[in-house]
Amino acid sequence: MSERRPVGPAFLISYAIAYIGAFLGVAPLLQILAPVHAAAIDPAAKAAIFSQAIFYGCVAAGFGNILGGAISDRTRSRHGRRRPWIIVGAVLTVASYAVLLWSRTPFMMVVGLVCFQLAFNVLLAPLIALFADRVPDNRRGVMSGVLGMAYPLAVTMGSVIMAWGPQSETARFATLGGIVLLATIPFALLSREDAPPPGEVRALSSGLSPRSLFKPFANRDFSLAWAVRFLIATGYSLVAFYLLYYIADAIGYADLYPGQTAEAGHSLVMTVSLIGVLGVSFLVALAGSRIRRRKLLGIGGGVLLSGAALLLGVTPDWMLVVVAFVFYGMGQGAFGSIEMALMTDVLPSAEDRGKDLGLINLAVTLPQATAPLAALVLLEGFGFGFRSLFFAAVACFACATLALAAIRRVR
Repeated sequence: MSERRPVGPAFLISYAIAYIGAFLGVAPLLQILAPVHAAAIDPAAKAAIFSQAIFYGCVAAGFGNILGGAISDRTRSRHGRRRPWIIVGAVLTVASYAVLLWSRTPFMMVVGLVCFQLAFNVLLAPLIALFADRVPDNRRGVMSGVLGMAYPLAVTMGSVIMAWGPQSETARFATLGGIVLLATIPFALLSREDAPPPGEVRALSSGLSPRSLFKPFANRDFSLAWAVRFLIATGYSLVAFYLLYYIADAIGYADLYPGQTAEAGHSLVMTVSLIGVLGVSFLVALAGSRIRRRKLLGIGGGVLLSGAALLLGVTPDWMLVVVAFVFYGMGQGAFGSIEMALMTDVLPSAEDRGKDLGLINLAVTLPQATAPLAALVLLEGFGFGFRSLFFAAVACFACATLALAAIRRVR
């Protein structure tokens, strides 16, 4: 295996910007633009349209993530393996926004989200693989802490942009497209990546049989880490996807604060959540390699997430919702700050990093497909309305915490 080129602060900072920028392209889309677009197509069937589009889109995301990682593993280029596909994925992601923007029927909205998820994951898979390729062990704690802020920061920034930025749908999509291109393309063009030795590059079809593809699951710790990420992501999805509807319908935010929209309430709770995320993530990044027990930090995050989701499920009071999201953010920060390092630590082989990280990322995309289906059952069958989603999230976070405690390779 080739020796890693030393990385300096410039690479680490630009990588973090690209990573956060990429997630800014997806978080507000799934949490704000897609629900609003579904409501514009048919207000009476908005939840069903949105759930169907999310389901098929996320099935495509799982396929795109594994394929994007596998192709980058097998790419031979003087520009490296990962960087060309980051550029291709970014351009295709922006093009997919146009497909979604112009959709006027439920079927075309499904097509738009499928195109988006395929394109976005062609960008995301090689971008994440670069973490394993380039970041040395002694800097993974710091970088994992920084990257743990990425998704919550993207959610909050995206929510604020959607609430207080351009209000036309076209301008909102154009804003997201500009952010994705400005964050990722300069990084891919200007960063350096060694071309892998010939022995590390294989034919595209090699190692992609069903048996080889899922071989990492024979490793106990890999399977447990996958389960942890799947359960955490399912809980996140149950909370996030229908939060706008929860604020509007279950809390009645516009009635509590006349003249304010549900989007404004959404941006408020996302902002206070971000305060918790940044506080914990900053402390973890500052401590860096001095943190010897990553697993305990993740377990603490799981406990905080469980408690916050339980409070959201039982309280009718808006101020307690805000308090719950402070603790929710702290839980996200604690778990997210060790997530990337945890997933990298359990990879069974170096030559299939991209593909195996694609499998791990499948644990994030699958819940985005299954959570809407579970939500439809919970919303119609248990009589608690949107609050039932938070009770299900409690179960997911608690089970994830137990699975994390069982991983042996990570202290």
